[in-house]
Amino acid sequence: MTDMHQQPGGSAAAPKNGMGITALVLGIVGILLAWIPIIGFLGFVLGILAIIFGVIAVVRAHKGTATNMVMSYIGLAAGVVALVVSIVVFSALANEVGKRFDNRNTGPGGGQSAPPRDEQGGPGTEQGDGAGQNGGAGQVIYEVTGSGTAGSVTYGKGGQTSQDTDAELPWSQRAEASEGVEFYSLTAQNGQEGGEITCKITVDGEVLAENTSNGPNALVSCNGNTGF
Repeated sequence: MTDMHQQPGGSAAAPKNGMGITALVLGIVGILLAWIPIIGFLGFVLGILAIIFGVIAVVRAHKGTATNMVMSYIGLAAGVVALVVSIVVFSALANEVGKRFDNRNTGPGGGQSAPPRDEQGGPGTEQGDGAGQNGGAGQVIYEVTGSGTAGSVTYGKGGQTSQDTDAELPWSQRAEASEGVEFYSLTAQNGQEGGEITCKITVDGEVLAENTSNGPNALVSCNGNTGF
């Protein structure tokens, strides 16, 4: 007896390949998500899934158990593209974060300059007649003048400062000036004996700031920006 449900021609048609459609959808969504830095890892995951489904779909199509071979290959290719794009975007993001982290640790002018040297080539504070000299190009000179001693002298640039205590006046310190915009500061406190105390900052031979105070334990401050 003839089977009433048999397809014309004697054989059933091969079913559509749902794996190929799934691979294509996952690959397209993965490509779109891969460009978004924060959630781009989802593009990586979807790309892998699209490749897996795409391979299964291609195998089924070649075995003749599915019909949409072209869609299977497109889904597989979309998965590969999503995977590659997500890796490239993640690598670029990681590189940029690394650069910003390094810049933050180093900071502008973050390298520690060589210790200042006096006229004889030795490190330390310049005393006496050197306090009144102007610095040349590329130099910053911190100066405190007055009588007796200064209880404390704080000086530096940016966030880097140094301090001398019980500094005999006149006092001065030379350092290398920074290129571009930089903030310089100098603060000194008079001793118990009082009298007049003056601070001055000279950068590249030009006076950046100068102030005077007087009296016991009087505080004098000089600061300013360069490069504007």
